[in-house]
Parts: sequence; structure tokens; C-alpha cells
Amino acid sequence: MSPTPSRHGQSAPLSVPSVTCLILALLCALLTGCVTYQSDRGVANVWRDVDLPEWQDGVTTESDVTRALGPPSQIIGVNDQTVYYYMRERRKGKGFFLLVYNKSSQEVRYDRAVFFFDRNGVLVSHSLSIESQPYEKDS
Repeated sequence: MSPTPSRHGQSAPLSVPSVTCLILALLCALLTGCVTYQSDRGVANVWRDVDLPEWQDGVTTESDVTRALGPPSQIIGVNDQTVYYYMRERRKGKGFFLLVYNKSSQEVRYDRAVFFFDRNGVLVSHSLSIESQPYEKDS
């Protein structure tokens, strides 16, 4: 709304309701927004690398696994076995925020590898999660 000229040739000031509406419109524009994000936690999922050697039950050792994959996320003792647990988590989210309505969504994907070793450090069994994330090699 443009100011209207007065009888003396000068512009009349904006009315209080016009200023209030203008301030409210600016606040609404400033207090809204959108967001997208991605975060990765855990260890790099090197176990998805196609260049790694095959893990062989009864042959592969703890040192073979840690040499290839690095330290695990967790080491767990179960009876007379040691469990190496590797985990990678990726979170992706998006949302928008308005004054009276907000909406956001998040997707979380896990990629895991678990190795069971006997008391001599020899691989007894291992498993990879069905849900996986592609392995991204460092350049």
C-alpha cells in the first residue's frame, strides 16, 4: 500500500494497521524455514569393500580382522568367545518449520558386521547386516 499524497503535497504516514500487517508479514517470513541434514556415526564400513579378502571360519584371526577393518565399535565377551561388533549409522532428515505448523522426517540406516572368535582368537562365525550402505573409499 503506497502512501497517499496529502493536500500539502507531502506523503501521509502509513496507518497503524498497515505497519502492524507489514511487521507481521516480515515476522512470518523470518520465522519460517527448511532444513536438510545428514550425519554419519560409527566406524567406516570397510567390510563392504570388494577388495577385502574373504573371511574364513576356522582360519581368519582377530588380528586379520582388525588389520583389515581397524578397531571395532565394541568388543564383547560372551562365555569363552570374543565378539567384534562393527557398526555404521547414517541419518538423513528434512523438514520445514512454519509459525503454526512444523513437519520433519528422518531416515536412519544401519550397516553392521559381527565376528565371533574362540578363546584362541580364531574366527568361529561372522555375519553382515542385510541392510547395507555403499562403501566409499577415501580418494
